[in-house]
This record gives sequence, structure tokens and C-alpha cells, in this order.
Amino acid sequence: MRSWAHLLLTLGAALAVFWLGFDGGTYELESRATLAIAVWWGILLAVVLGLWPLVAPPRGALLTGGLIAVFALFAGASIAWAESAERAFTEFNRAALYLGIFLVAVCAGTRGNVGRWLDGFAIGVTAVGLLALASRCFPDALPSGDVPEFLPAALTRLSYPVEYWNGLGILVALAVPLLLRAATTRHHPAWRGLALAPLPAFAAVFYFTSSRGAFATALVAVIAFLVLTPRRWPAAAAVALAGAASAASILIVTRQDALVNDPLGPAAADEGRSVALLILLLSAGVALAYAAGVRLVPVRLRIPSALGWATALAAVAAAIVVVATSHPIERFEAFKEPPVPFAEEDFVRAHLLSGNGSGRWQFWGAALDQWQEAPLAGQGSGSYEAWWAQQGTLVTFIRDAHSLYLEALGELGVIGFVLVLGTFVAAVVIGLRRLLAAEGEERLILATLLAAFLAYTVAAGIDWMWELTVVSAVGIATLGFLTGPATAASGRPRLLADPDPGERRSRRRFAAGVAAVAAGWLIICAQAIPFLADIKISDSQAAANRGDGAQALEDATAARNLQPWAASPYLQLALVDEAGGQIAAAGDAIQQAIERDPLDWRLWLVAARIQTKAGNILEARRSLDRAAELNPRSPLFASVT
Repeated sequence: MRSWAHLLLTLGAALAVFWLGFDGGTYELESRATLAIAVWWGILLAVVLGLWPLVAPPRGALLTGGLIAVFALFAGASIAWAESAERAFTEFNRAALYLGIFLVAVCAGTRGNVGRWLDGFAIGVTAVGLLALASRCFPDALPSGDVPEFLPAALTRLSYPVEYWNGLGILVALAVPLLLRAATTRHHPAWRGLALAPLPAFAAVFYFTSSRGAFATALVAVIAFLVLTPRRWPAAAAVALAGAASAASILIVTRQDALVNDPLGPAAADEGRSVALLILLLSAGVALAYAAGVRLVPVRLRIPSALGWATALAAVAAAIVVVATSHPIERFEAFKEPPVPFAEEDFVRAHLLSGNGSGRWQFWGAALDQWQEAPLAGQGSGSYEAWWAQQGTLVTFIRDAHSLYLEALGELGVIGFVLVLGTFVAAVVIGLRRLLAAEGEERLILATLLAAFLAYTVAAGIDWMWELTVVSAVGIATLGFLTGPATAASGRPRLLADPDPGERRSRRRFAAGVAAVAAGWLIICAQAIPFLADIKISDSQAAANRGDGAQALEDATAARNLQPWAASPYLQLALVDEAGGQIAAAGDAIQQAIERDPLDWRLWLVAARIQTKAGNILEARRSLDRAAELNPRSPLFASVT
């Protein structure tokens, strides 16, 4: 019976992760809010129905969970000083979702099932990666996603189904330590070999995404796993074998010019079938070779410690040589340069080999500049987009600073930065302390969790992975397992429901339970408000497109009533009134939108158009000038003086 429960848990975790990745990374508001509502409803039902035992969580979980909760509350409190309450409220909801995922990992993860959770995550991410690779190899049978439609320049970069190339690559990279754990655990050799099979396919995914962040994340994960695992020699053998096959996989892919550089062209389909077959053979070869090695090599083969130290020193020396010969100073200078188009026809290879930071140095510098304007508490959560539009240095639209830590510093000041960094540092320290005290299978699980979480912390620092739900969901779940009961030292748990002779203490427990349920319900309501408002705005847009002005106005009004502090419902009202010829009403609505988000240049641009139609040319000119001030580098305002 227990084995069936573990199987269902593994399949459930795999399906959940796969769906989050398949749903565009669960980036859009409606998808993210649906997930948050489901997570928090699950938490409430589990507590109310007694499905989870009321065990006092370890101090590590209380510390890290408390820091996440305080960060979420601080992001929500920034509504009071942020120029856009709507954006700050959105960021509060995002942090509240991750708090819910953390609580699920803490409450549902146990010493007996944490391995099944990790297997489920590995299977789910692997399925996403294989689907992505199949979409490139079989373009006639599978979709290529929405990115090529709205961003043709990114056609060559594999992004389906996550819809962001770096996000896809980094998500797949997070599965590497999970698969290495399965390959080095004491299971049947066939299962251990099967765990290594996806890695050559992962290498092809990394290459097709042209994601240097994915390669960096995978490298951090592999190094951390090799250093921390108690089974270094089996892990080293697995890494060496899979690494050789992965290099062969990349070599195969680089020789398919059409598949890499013209994935929708007529020649790509033939090359894709060949690549798929060759990678399948490589994967099968890796699985068979490793399984045979596991069966033939004695389980307790003793390796002289001197050989181990010599191997480690050789690896360190090789790494130093590689770094020294790669001209790190020149690469750092190249990293700081503004991005430039690549002249080479093979963009994927040119981008991978380039040292240019793709604008990150400028994005990060803008976040530091924003922090200097309000060092303690920042300008409010979600404010970076408007700051970049006005103060940035590149003609590029971005919403996030491409670094969780610097974005938290810019938007929420030192307080927000300390909360985020404190959460991650505390988790790593807690995980290391537990790992040093653990042995055998428990130490292997801790090494896996630490490797995956360290890889996530790196990814969150170099790209907007905090905003890509599927990546952060996996990262935050590993944080919950790392600090929760799933990896805590064995011992008799302290049940919150134990008989308590003290009536006062019992009342405190009851009050705490009621407060927790009330907080969960409030979070569900907070998630539902923008979710329903966004649906109404979408309905209004659909009605307007089919010419039903009355229904469009009704839906836009419903969105405004649901979220009266937000600018987007008023913008939709203005657009509907403008389309219906109600120019005066449209002018009033767009002014209401501007009051709620005065730094959004797009609102001022719409206001200029509406004022022009109303004959208020002077006001229109002022609005246009204000739009140009808020986004001075946009080509739209090149002629505005």
C-alpha cells in the first residue's frame, strides 16, 4: 500500500511540474493565480481536515519560511509608497504563491517520501525537456510556441513550451542533480542507467536555446553535487560518461545548419529526424553502459584516498587553466559592453561563445541607480519597469532587472535585499549543517537538494527566474525540503496536538490555527481579485474585437469594480469608450488610469491620442511630452522635441 502511495506521489509531482512548464512556464497572471489559489486551497483543506499531522516544524523551516512571509508582506506594504499599487499588489501575490509552495514542501515532505518528490520533479522536468527537443526535431508534428510570432529575431532559440529560451534551459538544468541522485542511489542497475539517459538530450536542449545561463546553472549543479555527495566515485563516473555523450550530442547538433539556424525551413525536418535518432542512440548507449558498469563494478570498491585527492587537485588545476586561458579580464570587459547584433549566420554558436552580457550589465546598473534614489525601502515592488523605461541606457523594453537580488535592492531597498539574501543564505547554511551530520541515503538526498538549490540561486541572480513560475516553484520546493522535516535529524516529533495540561497554551494553539486559516483565506481572496479582473478585461477585449461595444463596456466596468486601485481596468474603459465615440468618457477614464500609475508612459500616449480627438491639442501635446519623458529612448518619440 505504501509503495502505491509513493508511486502516486511521484506521478503527481511529475504531472504538476510538467503542466507548469507546458503552460508557458505559468508566467501569465491567470495561470499563476490559478496555481496560487489551488495551492492555498490545498493547504487550508489539509489543515482543516487533518490530512497533515500537526508537527512543529524545525527552526530552519520557521526561519526561512518567516523570511519569505516577511518579504511578501513588505512587498504588499509597498503599495503605500509605490507609484503603481497594481504592480506592487501583483508582486505580493507572486511572493505569496511561493510561500504557499514552501509550506506544501515543508508540510508534505517527510523523510520517507522526499526521494519520491525528487523523482517526480526529475520526471516532470525531463518530460518538458524532451517535449522541447521533439518540437525542434519534428517541426511538422509539434508546435514551435508563440515566441517566433511576436519576436521573430528569437526564431532560432528553442523556447517551447516554456516560452522563454533561458527559462527552458535553466529549468532543464535544475533536473541534472536530481537525475544524478537517481543514478547513484542504491537501486537496480537498469533504473540507475535509465536516470542518465536524458542527459545527452538535455545538452542538445541547452545548445538549441543558446542559453549560457543554462550551461552555467548545470555546471554549478554538477560541481556542487560532486563536492557534496557521499558517493563521489559513482557520481564522477556518471558525470564523465554523460558528459562525453553530451559533448557528442552537441557535436551532432552543430553539424545540422538548417535545424539550428532555420528551424521552420524545409530542410529542418529531415535533419531533425536524424538528430532525434542519433540522440536516442546516444541516450540508450549511456544508459546501457552505466547500468553494465554498476553491475560489474563491486558495490564496496575501495578507492585509495590519495587517488581521490589527486583527482580533485587535477580537476582544480584544469579549471584554473581553463579560466586563465579564456582571458577573464577581456571577457569581463566584453560582458559590460552594450549588446550588438551578431554578424555570423550561426547566431546560436556565436551567442554561446560570446562574452557579451546581452545588456545585463546595464540592467543591473539601472537597479543600483534606482536603489540610490530610495536606499532603505525602495520605490515599491514592481517599480523597476517604469524606472528602466525612463532611466535605462538601452533601447530595449524590459520588465525585470534580470537578477532577483538587484531587483529586490532597487525596488524594496536594503530591507528587501536583506530579506531575499537572508532567506537563501540561511537555507544553504541549514542544508550544509544537516548534510555534515547525515549519512548514507539521507546525505545523498541533502547533497541533491543543496546542489539544485545552489543552481537555482545562481539562476535567480542572472535572469528573471523569480518571475518564471515553473523554475521558482522547483527552486522554492527544494528550499522547503532542505529546511523542513524531510531532511531534519531523526527524533521524536513534537506534535502540536499533543495533550496540553495548560489551558492557556491550548488557547494559543487554537488561536494560531484560526489565524493561519484566516491568513490563507485572505491570500486566496487576494489572488482571486486580479485573476477575475484580468478575465473581465480579456472578455472586454474580445467583445470589442467582435464589435459588441455594450458587452465590452460592461466587462470593463466589472473589472474596474473588482480592482478599483488598478490602472489596467480604467485603460480598457478608455479604449472601449474611445472606440464607441464617447471621447469625453474616454478622457475621464484615461485620467483615472494615469492617477493610478503616473509613470506608465503608455497611458500618457493613449491620453494624447484621446485628447487630440477631443480637440484639446495643447493638452495632447503635454501628454505626448510626458510620455516621451517617461520613455525617452523609444523610437516612437524620436521626433518629439
